[in-house]
Amino acid sequence: MSPLLVFGMRWAVSNRYHTLAMFLLAGLAGSIIAFPVSFFSGTNVLLGCCLLPFAIFFDQKQRFNIIYLFLIIFFGVIAYTYSVRTFYFFMIAFYVLFLLELWIGKIDTIILFLLAFMSPFFHQISVILGFPIRLTLSQWAGEMLSFAGFDIVVEGNTIVLAGSSFSVDEGCMGLSMLAVSLLMGIAAMVHHYRQSKLRLNSFALGAFFFAVLLLNLISNLLRIMLLVIFKVLPDNLMHDVVGVLCLIGYVVVPLYFVSRLFIRKFGRPALSREESRPLTLFRKSLLVVCATAIVATGIHVNMQRLEPVQTTHAIIKPENLSVSKMEQGITKLYNDEMLVYVKPIPEFFSGEHTPLLCWKGSGFEFRGVKKVMVDGKEIYSGRLEKPGETLFTAWWYDNGEIVTIDQWNWRVRMLKRENKFSLINVTARGESTLLKNVKLILEKKWLAQKK
Repeated sequence: MSPLLVFGMRWAVSNRYHTLAMFLLAGLAGSIIAFPVSFFSGTNVLLGCCLLPFAIFFDQKQRFNIIYLFLIIFFGVIAYTYSVRTFYFFMIAFYVLFLLELWIGKIDTIILFLLAFMSPFFHQISVILGFPIRLTLSQWAGEMLSFAGFDIVVEGNTIVLAGSSFSVDEGCMGLSMLAVSLLMGIAAMVHHYRQSKLRLNSFALGAFFFAVLLLNLISNLLRIMLLVIFKVLPDNLMHDVVGVLCLIGYVVVPLYFVSRLFIRKFGRPALSREESRPLTLFRKSLLVVCATAIVATGIHVNMQRLEPVQTTHAIIKPENLSVSKMEQGITKLYNDEMLVYVKPIPEFFSGEHTPLLCWKGSGFEFRGVKKVMVDGKEIYSGRLEKPGETLFTAWWYDNGEIVTIDQWNWRVRMLKRENKFSLINVTARGESTLLKNVKLILEKKWLAQKK
């Protein structure tokens, strides 16, 4: 029987569970206040919500989980300080888990993996890692096809076979496919949990989901190779069919057997729960404080998000360029040869307005994105194409001292309170013109942003 159904039956006959329901309503109220409806439209969120009632397993006796309480306080403080919904999501998640463990019993750790995969944090990680992984997959696919005898040229995320170009886009290593794979792993493991009455510890679960990630990478790699070999372009129906077949054949089917293998190898019997114990006055008082903090933080996050964010413009020393200061701290610089955008990054956890997304909003498609060395610095470059127009663009992260394209590098440096970074995006009509101007910008160190 589903744990939530059991809870519903007990709630109907016990004042004890009426009290729990009231505290849970505080979390629901905070969610309604802080999160827009669009937050729940993501594939990973919808699937996660569907799996949530089936992934809650109560093992052992009730407990006052001091770790969850610390995490509630930790995420609450940074959510209130920075008004970031991702942190508030985790505050509510650990608040609900804390309540359930205090009232009913210890919850199996598989729920933590489910919450991670359906969270906004998962989307952020996917954005950070997605593009470098696509470049790596393109390189691997090209090397394997060349080894098999095909005449292949790899240019960044583009693979050229006999004059036909195939771009490894977001769909080949995007949020949806990766999220679906990991959530399918949750579903497969939950099925075996119920069938075998066994459980996995945190390390075994971590190893299992690492195996799911590897299966996903293999599936994407084989998909790319098949699309290139059979010259299946994105506008062809078979492009999506091949993707679905690879997902089923190399992820979904193996998941069932891999999860069963992990259960048989590392599974341990589930421990029975003990009878519920009454809560002390101190714990009830603490819960009142937590519930109040949940609602107050939700209101604060929502109010701060409604106010326009004032981001300080970077300090720039350009030469022979017109300057225009735009919203969100963005500085636009231009002349007859190039267009430059300098976009300050407020905090280490912020999104960085990557050109891969911004230029698409103007109708352009990226082609031939790759890493290049200019003036001893590694940067990204590529082509922007739309009917009747081709531009060349390059971008990197800069704080006046360090030039990098490594996401972890600049994020860790900002976390350590080094000079804040900005994204610099340079665009020109010719590749030689672009590289010439990029070299000048790097040599003269335009950016001198303060901490």
